[in-house]
Amino acid sequence: MIQRIQTLLLLAVVLFSGLMLSGDLIRLTAGNGTVFSMSFLGLGEEGGEIIQRLWPMTAILAVVPLLALVAVFLYRKRTLQMRITMMVLLLSLGTIILGAFYLLMFDRKIDVTIIWRIRALFPLISAILAWLAYRAILKDEIRVRSYDRLR
Repeated sequence: MIQRIQTLLLLAVVLFSGLMLSGDLIRLTAGNGTVFSMSFLGLGEEGGEIIQRLWPMTAILAVVPLLALVAVFLYRKRTLQMRITMMVLLLSLGTIILGAFYLLMFDRKIDVTIIWRIRALFPLISAILAWLAYRAILKDEIRVRSYDRLR
């Protein structure tokens, strides 16, 4: 199980998406000097309370590492593993789109300057790793089907 490249790729997805569950994803600075941060829990003032909960983003950020971890242990059911990996890929891309939507909506309300954090790239890295894992699982499935034809 661990020697398969897709297992290592899916474990990397678990790691990167798990790291997004702690800390700030993006910091925003308003014109009056107020610093806001977008994190797993929602949008809030720096060191203060949460101003707005971002439930869809919170749910996606919590589901992605769980699905990737489940996909690691489905190595005997490759078709189901491929479907779950594709869901992880789509949810990671959804995180990027949803985060951009929230940033645009907040920027419309208050004129802010975005301070990018390295964790803002983690959904993109997770999506790329999930795509590579999907391709590796597909190659394994094609190889197994070709061996079945030879019998």
